[in-house]
Amino acid sequence: HFVPNLANALLDDNKQSKQSKFNLKGLALGNPMLRNKLDDLAKFDLFFSREMINNSVYNQIKKECNVIDEDNYFFNLEAVWSATCKNLMEQAILVAFKTDANNYFPLKLFDIFRDPCAENEQDLNLGKQVELITEVDMCSPLRAQCYFNLPEVQRAFHGNQTKLSYRWKGCFTANFKYNKADMDLDMLPALKKLLQQSIPITIF
Repeated sequence: HFVPNLANALLDDNKQSKQSKFNLKGLALGNPMLRNKLDDLAKFDLFFSREMINNSVYNQIKKECNVIDEDNYFFNLEAVWSATCKNLMEQAILVAFKTDANNYFPLKLFDIFRDPCAENEQDLNLGKQVELITEVDMCSPLRAQCYFNLPEVQRAFHGNQTKLSYRWKGCFTANFKYNKADMDLDMLPALKKLLQQSIPITIF
């Protein structure tokens, strides 16, 4: 969410500043979360298209969870699901990944086909080599987390200036808690505002 909001903040600053101006050329958003409810439902479209869930499960989700007015654009599109819908979604995830572990899905957010990283942060800190799966390092997000916690790296980035007592963690970790109110913000109005100011946007 921060990229569209930051871009709009820069443009707003340009209107008020009489000196320096930000020269914003455009935005490129990779797999962005724009409308939380639609993103939630899209997971199950993907699972169904890959035959990870069957017709019955998919159709039940579409029936019980189809409560979105896609033409209603406003900033607070809160994702409130019924108890039946929530249960169907949770069960579908377990079926899709053939597991009984509710915390397994976040580990596979970036690749639904390969096994998640089996290493722990301590091993990566010690420089242990991880096994590549079809030439892909599934531990690269965790490796980046280790890298950005190195004191010399934080000094170079002027990070952790307030000397926080805990380590920085990326948003890909299984126990990461997003701010629910922020997640539910509809980003389409923010993108519309940018487009109205002739800022090109690429979504890939």
